[in-house]
Amino acid sequence: MKYGGVGDGIVDDTSAFQKAWENACKGSSKMGSVNVPAGKVFLLNSLHFTGPCLPKPLLFTIDGEMIAQSDPKKWEKGENGVIPWLIFDQVDGLVITGRGLLDGQGKSWWDIHCRDHPGPIMTFSNSQNVTLKGLMFRNSAQVHVLVMGSQNVNIDNVKITSPEASPNTDGVHITSSSAVSITHTDIATGDDCVSIGDQVNNLNVTFVNCGPGHGVSIGSLGRGGTEVAVENIRVWHVNFKGTTNGARIKTWPGGTGFVRGIEFFDIRFSSVQNPIIIDQFYGCAPNCTQTRKAVHIDKVRYMKMSGTSATKVAMKLNCSGESVPCSNLFMRDIDLSPADGIDSLSSVCSFVHGSAQGIIRPSSCL
Repeated sequence: MKYGGVGDGIVDDTSAFQKAWENACKGSSKMGSVNVPAGKVFLLNSLHFTGPCLPKPLLFTIDGEMIAQSDPKKWEKGENGVIPWLIFDQVDGLVITGRGLLDGQGKSWWDIHCRDHPGPIMTFSNSQNVTLKGLMFRNSAQVHVLVMGSQNVNIDNVKITSPEASPNTDGVHITSSSAVSITHTDIATGDDCVSIGDQVNNLNVTFVNCGPGHGVSIGSLGRGGTEVAVENIRVWHVNFKGTTNGARIKTWPGGTGFVRGIEFFDIRFSSVQNPIIIDQFYGCAPNCTQTRKAVHIDKVRYMKMSGTSATKVAMKLNCSGESVPCSNLFMRDIDLSPADGIDSLSSVCSFVHGSAQGIIRPSSCL
């Protein structure tokens, strides 16, 4: 408000936010701060919050409501088309917290081709030591939160919602980043609750409620023959409810590189389609064939997983082929039963090497 913000949801307050950021980021105090007051609704177009900033940490408190421009005709465009909404770039030591709401007002975009959509509600790019805590995100035009090219990012106690039919509205997408955690968070969207792209390592997804949505997905990876490197991913204490997938790994035929060191532990499924799935022929149906080149999936552990499957094939491990099979897969204490309307469950596996211990229902291919 100090920089001319109105907060009536009608007047565009973009300039006030940009000025407040620049003052806080370039200030001389040991800790800078931006405060978005409760009881106000701020209409905003695209904002690029750029560092590096002098104060560490920099505290961005959001207790009010921030809404995106809902009319596609009024959205700012850059050289590569429509530009993202809120970007934090090259920032070290950022804490974003509060009890506020960020509303992407994406409904007007969902019937337009996704290449023309603005980017995520919030993007962290080339940043480190970032905390995002306590906020609510709603109705993004696409992904809600994007972490790219960043390290040491902690997302905690966040709530993300959009309609089940909304396209490409992933909850959190991570790419080219390390040491990222998502914990104590509720995600209900029209796409993946959490999607994990290429060049990601040391990711923890814990105590997350997912559904509706497409599950927690590693991939898709390897499109166009690209080389990928994804490792040390832990998905623990996650509840899936009514999702189209549960624990999923998906790669395109012809890619190279690896996905390894993956652990799914203490997972609950409630009427979930494809609770456990590896799909190494993503995007090629119905003309899928084995290829000599493939992303190598190695050292994946599935442990203490239970609940109900809404598809007859509860475990589908469809690996690339004899030349690059899935290797060192391990299962322990898997207990899946049919959801209402499903009479029995089965497992389908191809080119999988590994072992199993304890109760495995339906029976494992390992």
